[in-house]
Amino acid sequence: MAQTPKKVQGDNQEEAQKQGSPEQIRAFGAFIKLCRATWSLTSRVARSLPGEITFAQFAVLEALDTLGPMNQRTISRKILRSSASVNVVVDNLERRGLVKRTRSKIDRRNVEVSLTPTGHELMRDVLPVYVSTVQSEFNVLSEEEQEELGRLCRTLGLQDTVSDPG
Repeated sequence: MAQTPKKVQGDNQEEAQKQGSPEQIRAFGAFIKLCRATWSLTSRVARSLPGEITFAQFAVLEALDTLGPMNQRTISRKILRSSASVNVVVDNLERRGLVKRTRSKIDRRNVEVSLTPTGHELMRDVLPVYVSTVQSEFNVLSEEEQEELGRLCRTLGLQDTVSDPG
């Protein structure tokens, strides 16, 4: 059974080498770099969002804008957030008149969340700024590097959906 690498402070590679196999160190180092890059990029992009919305609110609005009305459980799966945190975000968006909740006529237990006209208008204003900011951030990578990054992220992200052959 492989040992789990111990928590590494900073980028002290010499210390890290004492704490696991080369495979563990390589994987853990890549994981830390991926997390730091994600946090840094997300923070910079979130600061560019106009309209006084948080990144979590934008994620919910974008999912609804792209995919249409859905229940909160589906939203939470789409944006990779807990149902509880999505509930708080939807509450805040509803208070601002950006989304509405509607009980399903087919199954009264199901409550769908959808964008209001004001929510659609906000997305028309915010999405181009967001896309432009993301493009600007990714300009440090070549087209080929962006494609490779997308492929690698998809491979990592879909791991849990691949069945174990043995």
